[in-house]
Amino acid sequence: MSHFWDLYFPANRIVPKPSHVDINCGNRNWTLGVRNFNLDDSALKPAILALCLARIGEDHNDRRVSEHAIKLYGTALKEMKRALQDSKRVQTDEILAAGKLMSQYEMFHGSTTPELKARGSNWQNHVQGAMRLVELRGPGARANKEAHQLFVDTRCAAILAAIVARKPNILTAPEWQTLPWETEPKDLSDKLHDLMALLPLIFEEFDHLENYRDRARAHERRVKLFRRCYTIDTALRRWYTLLSTSLPKPLSTVIRPPADSADALMDDALFLFEDSDISLAATLAFYWASCNLLHSLMHTLFAAVHKNGRGELPNSLPKHINPSQSATSIARSVGYFIRPEMGIFGPQLFAFPIGVALLYFMVSTEPSAEEEQRRLGESIAKLSELGPSLQTFLTSLQAAILPKAQFGSPKEILVERARAWYKVHENPSTGTTEPRD
Repeated sequence: MSHFWDLYFPANRIVPKPSHVDINCGNRNWTLGVRNFNLDDSALKPAILALCLARIGEDHNDRRVSEHAIKLYGTALKEMKRALQDSKRVQTDEILAAGKLMSQYEMFHGSTTPELKARGSNWQNHVQGAMRLVELRGPGARANKEAHQLFVDTRCAAILAAIVARKPNILTAPEWQTLPWETEPKDLSDKLHDLMALLPLIFEEFDHLENYRDRARAHERRVKLFRRCYTIDTALRRWYTLLSTSLPKPLSTVIRPPADSADALMDDALFLFEDSDISLAATLAFYWASCNLLHSLMHTLFAAVHKNGRGELPNSLPKHINPSQSATSIARSVGYFIRPEMGIFGPQLFAFPIGVALLYFMVSTEPSAEEEQRRLGESIAKLSELGPSLQTFLTSLQAAILPKAQFGSPKEILVERARAWYKVHENPSTGTTEPRD
């Protein structure tokens, strides 16, 4: 089992809550807590072994080991299904941890079937399954810190899955935003996740606008939705201010331009975090992803409202509502998260922000977008052995959530799917991105 810990985070560094800022890194902490679980559990043990052996098989190009990993994964699946029929066992931390590990397996070593969307669909199923286990337990406070950290990470994954699907889940309900923290106060990352949980709500409402036949009514709803977005944006800015004031030194010194380095790819990173600030780096990456998604929607709504020329909104957006800036922040910090010493932990933690940045650059009509997309893809591939697996997973997830493109090259299909997610089209006369009517 010791190989799992080395595989997950080769540097073998614990990621504690930094003393200078109220941020936790639940993902890392719950995996450490697994050591206190029953590692002989009939679902947890094969899940851990499958993840380890899959990586060993890939590293050593050993087909027998890889095939054994697949069998162990199948065993874990069967045991999970069996556990779901047991009202007592379904409440255990071991079963929830096994589900989390199986979602990680799908991310990096998942289905090899010809169907592109299989890996992404399987990941979504595991996340939904883990959330279902949490729901069966109820929103009450967890029995111990390990169980709470397991809940926090499951919550985060479920919020991300809801954002990707553009459909909210139970996590926006008041009891799920309060009761789990009765004994463990919320930190800054928890508070950011509260705001991220609102994004699927506004995406769903935006999507419903397509069904309005009454143009005046649709216009009115767009104005109201824009104002809701602005409220969330204000809350995000307040969160960022709170984060900034919690640090003993300015963020500009923690997120700094790169010093001279022999590594050209690391030199290429605009934002380099100090090694001790993993939790801060991860939290900021999720903040940038949230800003990008929210600001992109605000630009789309703003253009649609002004298309009718009724003057309900200002003539221009504030400068900080700039999705390109947040996407670039993600792209230029990718090197920090997918260094070899980050193991599985870094790429898994950064997968969502990377996916957001790639999606944005696909639909953006800015002159630099195509180049940023190319550089980001190259960095992912070169900076980590897990890079190709991460790219495959992101492509599979895109295929799983978006309608199938009918024609075009592989690149054109990816772009078409990205546009379908953002629900925009390009105005050929101006080269700008506008909402669908």
